[in-house]
Amino acid sequence: MFKKKLLAAICCILTVLFLFTACSLGRGNDPENGGENPPITDPDDGKPDDGKPDDGKPDVPEEKPFSVSYRAGCTPSNFAADVKNEVTELGAGVHLVKNTVVKTGDITSVVWAVEVDLEKANIVAGTKDNVADGFNWTKAAPYQTALDWENATGGHVYTSLNADFFGSYCVNAFVKDGVIVKDGHNDNGNYDYKNTASDVPASAPMLFGVSGTRAQIAPIVKVDGDPEDPAVKQKFVQAKLFNQLGGNEIRFNSALSNEYINFLTSGSSAKQFEGYAVKVDTSEGMASLKVLEVSKIDPAKGSLKAEAGEGYGYLQVNSASGACARYLSSLQAGDKIAIGVGSPDGIWNGYTTILGCRQALVTGGKIAPTVTKENSNGAQGRDIPRSAVGIKDDHTVVIFAVESLYYYGHNVQEGDTHGMNLPELAEFAYYYGCNEAANFDGGGSTQLVVKGDADETARTVVRSADTGTSGLLDTRPVMNSILVVKR
Repeated sequence: MFKKKLLAAICCILTVLFLFTACSLGRGNDPENGGENPPITDPDDGKPDDGKPDDGKPDVPEEKPFSVSYRAGCTPSNFAADVKNEVTELGAGVHLVKNTVVKTGDITSVVWAVEVDLEKANIVAGTKDNVADGFNWTKAAPYQTALDWENATGGHVYTSLNADFFGSYCVNAFVKDGVIVKDGHNDNGNYDYKNTASDVPASAPMLFGVSGTRAQIAPIVKVDGDPEDPAVKQKFVQAKLFNQLGGNEIRFNSALSNEYINFLTSGSSAKQFEGYAVKVDTSEGMASLKVLEVSKIDPAKGSLKAEAGEGYGYLQVNSASGACARYLSSLQAGDKIAIGVGSPDGIWNGYTTILGCRQALVTGGKIAPTVTKENSNGAQGRDIPRSAVGIKDDHTVVIFAVESLYYYGHNVQEGDTHGMNLPELAEFAYYYGCNEAANFDGGGSTQLVVKGDADETARTVVRSADTGTSGLLDTRPVMNSILVVKR
């Protein structure tokens, strides 16, 4: 009897061991597992397993390939919905898209779009000689500004396109590398857009800006009222950007006042005042000023002889009390301080690149209602070269350019594409997925030059209507350009 019980116990133990071993080695008989062994798991980060043992590092998911997506459910009225596209990768985060659009009347336009992922590439302003502080309003071809930026930084420019409007200086506010080159819109005292001499759009005058990985399109102050109303328009036009230091407003090279900090960047000052003066090292730029010396000025002991030079300047305030005086008096030699951009309601605070646009194309995820009312810069002309910028809901920046040699009739060949009017361009920017978009200068100013990582030389993909040629410098010189550059 004892032997039978012992034998039964041994059989039971062997059965358990067999089942345990089978479960450990695999689930070959488990129909829910497909008859295959389970994969080795990597539970380190909760992301999809890569089939490898845990090495203590997070698994990196595969990056989705780039593809063009047009706005779902949108049926355009100005062109056929079956837009054809060709994609060229210029570099990490930068893709050039050729969109072939068939408009009403079987007229073909090509809208070039440069999609920019600001996590991987950057957007900066281009000027002649890459100058920001002390810019003397010298024009240059967009490609020349790209060369000047590369020479100054050692970096790589993927694309260059004209930006703010043609003239003796740019029309709207302009910030380059954190320096306010122009603080606001041209103001000729007329704010009714119906008067073609007003130099204002039907919409609010728009700006495009970048700071690190964020970008926005907006007027200089937030919209409060009907932007078509001349009284509301006046607020946009007269609003100004300014510099901030520790939350205090700065006026560059202005008369000393007890309300603002004056920043002497060139020349000399021997004014007699009661207050504070701080000598700063400016050699590393406005975002990294180093305090060299802090002086309290007593008018009874004479005036301060402050003389700015290359690599240093003076911050001054004509008061011994108040917020500005308290801030300057709190500084010590060796402190690092930064001067940044400020705006009346804070919408542009901290932006290091701001380029002036003109008319709104898309606002708040809708085509701007003013596009059919615009009457400046040939807005309703159907065959005009165009330049524009937009932002999609995933924060991708899109730069648009449309070629039309028909505009001036230079070297027009069979197969050349036609331009667009503003309503057509606005609808395309919306169709492309932009929730915000604005118009840059166009006409003969439009020229798009690209150079990918694998390209030995740059090439012109949108020719200037001024010349009708593909020469990199064969275009109308402009005051500033929008450059897409390698991070």
